Amino acid sequence: MIRRRYLSRLFLGRLLAALLGLAALIQLLDLLDRASEVLHRGGLLDLARYAGLRLPSVLGQMVPLAVLIAGMLTLRRLAMTLEMTALRAAGIPVRRVLVMLLPACAMAAVAQALLLGIVAPRTERALAAWWARTESRALVPDKKPQRVWLRAGSQIIGIDRVSLDGTQLQGVLLVPRSADALALARIEAGSAEHTSAGWTLRDVRVAEPSGAVLARQALRPWPEGPPPAEILDVARPTEAQDPWWLLRALRREKAVDRGPAFYQTRLHTMAARLLGPFVMLLLAAAVAFDVPRRGGGMARPLLALCLGLGFMLLGGLLGALGEAGVIPAALAVWTAPILFAAIGGSLLIRFEEQ
Repeated sequence: MIRRRYLSRLFLGRLLAALLGLAALIQLLDLLDRASEVLHRGGLLDLARYAGLRLPSVLGQMVPLAVLIAGMLTLRRLAMTLEMTALRAAGIPVRRVLVMLLPACAMAAVAQALLLGIVAPRTERALAAWWARTESRALVPDKKPQRVWLRAGSQIIGIDRVSLDGTQLQGVLLVPRSADALALARIEAGSAEHTSAGWTLRDVRVAEPSGAVLARQALRPWPEGPPPAEILDVARPTEAQDPWWLLRALRREKAVDRGPAFYQTRLHTMAARLLGPFVMLLLAAAVAFDVPRRGGGMARPLLALCLGLGFMLLGGLLGALGEAGVIPAALAVWTAPILFAAIGGSLLIRFEEQ
């Protein structure tokens, strides 16, 4: 217990420093890029609001890299002060040192899951709402937005403009489909309004799939229209989503703008994300075998760093392919953790035997 507390204290201190340092760097670069636009939407307080709402996402994304850096710094400190040599001489191999660090690593994994799965979706949604409210004061003049496309049930919906609260729509296009996914009609409406009674379309034109006009209506009820909140989710998308949102989207219980592969990959990513810090800690183990002679070599730290960055790069690349439906979601998400865990484990065994 004494050794575990000592090692955990070393690791957590370096983890916190690395995480805050990386987050500060990313925030600084982001603010340098967006500061002018943010200031034109408000003032200095709004600049702080923007940074604060972005912080949970940045912190969550930086946890794996911070674990890698903290693990390297901790194990290198033990190696350079000969503490690792003393531990190994006492019959405690490096793998047991890693086991002592697992509770601290688990704390990092849980913190990352909470940040990206619960906190970040809410802060990003708040940021998207504030960004939309201040659009009229933006540096760039208002321009015609791109049409929003979504699928709700069996119908395809296109919307030109969405109000701030999602209850007013302009330029609505509806394509109801049959059970065989065949278009039944083309319904265009100049606007739509949501009230307590539901959606109402105005200035409606209904046409056959061939394009021939069948009817014009001043008003038309739209009982199958999605709730305003779901329309806002598509019109102002965020990078982070909570697992319940993804499950509803995958089951088509809400309006969506992506295919099933996207939501399957995101759900697998949420589960695989829990393994990321542990894989990074395993990859950092190579640093523990350095010796203090001439300050220690740089080969093993560079190896650990390259492997960690390669893990993140391969995971991001395969994740993008999975979201696009090019490869199965499970293969896209789990390949990188399994592959690099195997690489880290084989290196650990090899170095232990030397």
